[in-house]
Order: sequence, then structure tokens, then C-alpha cells
Amino acid sequence: MKNLFIITLFLISTHSMAFKLMPMSISINSSQKDKTALFTVFNDSDEPIAIQLDMRKRLMKPDGSEEHPEVDDFLVYPDQLVLGAKKRRVIKVRWLKGEVKDIERSYRLIAEQLPIDVSKKKDKKTDIKILLRYVAALYVAPKTSSAKLRVISAKTTKDLNRIIFHVENSGNKHHVLLSPKVNIIQEGKTFSLTNLEGIRGENILAKTKRYFSFIPPKGVNIQKPYQVELLIDE
Repeated sequence: MKNLFIITLFLISTHSMAFKLMPMSISINSSQKDKTALFTVFNDSDEPIAIQLDMRKRLMKPDGSEEHPEVDDFLVYPDQLVLGAKKRRVIKVRWLKGEVKDIERSYRLIAEQLPIDVSKKKDKKTDIKILLRYVAALYVAPKTSSAKLRVISAKTTKDLNRIIFHVENSGNKHHVLLSPKVNIIQEGKTFSLTNLEGIRGENILAKTKRYFSFIPPKGVNIQKPYQVELLIDE
């Protein structure tokens, strides 16, 4: 009973300090006059909360992990606020660097909830404890853009249990694998992958490469030559 009481208190405390950020993905067409993206923060709790917002560059590694170096490409207003209970606020993110004419740029908007009593102490960042964090996607696109994906290699792992395949996006726009189809072609037969965990929903940014792995379907002999085919919705 004591353990149940502790868990209940934790859940109540977490809920009372909740906020939401929407949308979680948005694009700015840099060829248009208005180069501003609008986000909204919602305070679902019964108490005021402090929120800090920051724009970061989005660098993606082949395994899908990311780095977020600082940038000065945007004006975020407001970048810090105290939001009253059950209130909402529109956040304006304005692109400052002019028209993008080649490749879509990828960024992250990071929204962090801070303890209310330190919301004004900017000079003590190392002492601030982050209570809740949202990371949204923001893209700055050229006038025309499209993704172009292809499988560039596939190989069997040393333990002969999985297949690893590498995908290149040579296009100038990101692509999210919302409804991908993965096939293994071997000796004139096509074997469709049914378990797409770790593949479906993944993002491949413009001019980047990603790799994925899966357990081959029944009937595939991975000690014999095969090809991996990736089909996507355009």
C-alpha cells in the first residue's frame, strides 16, 4: 500500500506540471514573403509554469541519433515565458537568413519547462533542472523540393541473424517513412518484411544516409545473394 501511495503522488505531481507544444513538425517556405512559423504552448496544469524555447540545428547521424549545435538563424518570440494555469501562448519563430535555393534546412525547436522560481535566473543555467522537454521539427525549404531515396547497400550481420541496409536520400527534402514496404528479392522470389519496427516512422533528412536492420522473413537464405528493396509513398 505504501508503494502504491508513492506512485500515485508521483503521477499527480507529473500531471500538475504538464504542458504541450504543437505542432510537432512544421515547414517554412523560404521563397514566400512571410517566413514565420507559429507554434503554440499549452499549460494543462493548475499552476503557472516557466518555459524556455531555443532553436537548434539538426544534424542526423546514420544511426538516427542527432546533434543540436547552436544557431543564430531565427528569432524566437517569446523565448522565455511564464504561462498561467490552463493558458496558451503562440510562439513566433522567424527565419532570418533569406531564401534557401538548394537544400532544405533542418532544425529543432526545443521547449523546456523550468522550475518557476528560477525562470528569471538566466545566469545560472547549470543549476536549472529541466522538468519537461519537447523537441519539435522545423524545416526551411526552397521553392521546390522533393526526396529521392534508394537502397545503396545491404549486408548480413556476422552472427547471420539480421540484415543491415543503407538508404541514401539524394533529394533536397526530408522524407518520413510513414508507410514503407521492404522486400527481399532472392532467386526470383520476393519476400515482404512484415515487422517494420525501427523502420516505420523514421526520418531521412535531405542529402543524408541512414541504416536500418531487420530479421529476414521466413524463407530467405541470407547466406545466398539477395537484394533489399524499399518502396515508399511519394
